Amino acid sequence: MRPATGHTSSARATRRVLLAATSAAIAAGVMAGTASLATASTTKPAASPGDPHSGVPPFFAGIVSQSSGSSAHATFSDVVKIFSSAKGTPAGTVTAPGSQDFRAVSRLGNDQSFVASAFNRKACVSHLLKFSIDQAGQPSAVTPLSGPVRGEVEELTASADGTALAFRKSGCNPGGPQIGVIHLATGRTTRWHTPANAFAGGLSLTADGSVLGFIFDANFNDPNATDQAWTMPTTAPAGPLLRGAHQVPGLGANADEAVLSPSGDQLWIEAQKTPNSQDPVTLSLVTTSTGALVRQVTQLSPGGKDLTFVELTLDNSGQHMLAYGGNPGPGHADAAEIDLSSGQTRTLPITNPVIDGGLTTFGW
Repeated sequence: MRPATGHTSSARATRRVLLAATSAAIAAGVMAGTASLATASTTKPAASPGDPHSGVPPFFAGIVSQSSGSSAHATFSDVVKIFSSAKGTPAGTVTAPGSQDFRAVSRLGNDQSFVASAFNRKACVSHLLKFSIDQAGQPSAVTPLSGPVRGEVEELTASADGTALAFRKSGCNPGGPQIGVIHLATGRTTRWHTPANAFAGGLSLTADGSVLGFIFDANFNDPNATDQAWTMPTTAPAGPLLRGAHQVPGLGANADEAVLSPSGDQLWIEAQKTPNSQDPVTLSLVTTSTGALVRQVTQLSPGGKDLTFVELTLDNSGQHMLAYGGNPGPGHADAAEIDLSSGQTRTLPITNPVIDGGLTTFGW
């Protein structure tokens, strides 16, 4: 996922990857794609025979921009909201301490635990904070997960077993964009740097945290640049990002988003034949070693249509996707939950009167 405008001065706006999402549009198509950011759930519903949507996490987390005060003197802050997966209604709120705003959120090893990055713009420092939710989706107080990170952490994703946490951050002067992985058992952090004009993001990890997946764009200032999918062992030595990485070959398309399968041998790819084109946007499953097509899952947009911002995230089981399809207006957003085995989609309208800027990032 590319950072949204306003959250960083150096990166271009979030990539446009899906048809402007209305409830009807989401219901008509199957959306799935990339891993990132967050899950929150407690006891999962018992599976119902024939229901592909049973067993999904009952809550997800999203970072939303909300205002306070009168319209003439309103102030805005980015908070974490916990939403019901069944109804899209808010269940709880986490506010960043001090003069900080939340920027990214991810599950942390199980469906009840989260980690979120809180950014202090004046100091140009991010703090990684953890919290949990109860059976009703009410969050606990936040506590530090690790020491401060210099720069703005704009993306987080944790391995399903909770042993590794990957992040993307933009730098302060001096410093540049970096991808990092924190090995939580030891606290050891490895960072890889990207060239000044390059973009790397759309992070995902295998279930055991041993392999990192990401999208790389060699020149984010070039609208015709082609994004490609890469993987890398999280034990790779610090230094240039691509030095120890493997490009998924043979895709022949612009990879907008990607997510590793839990084992890492396959990759969900959301792609177009060419960037910013009128081509259809498709979702396919490929092998990471050769890029060979396992199956084409669905066509996400028919092409020739206006595209809009989107984010997609995988639940901790690896069986379901949550897709955020845009921001139709203040207080409302559209999302869909997808069963990856059957390809069936369930529309999930997100409603909250305190959302002014829509969801800036979210996860399951």
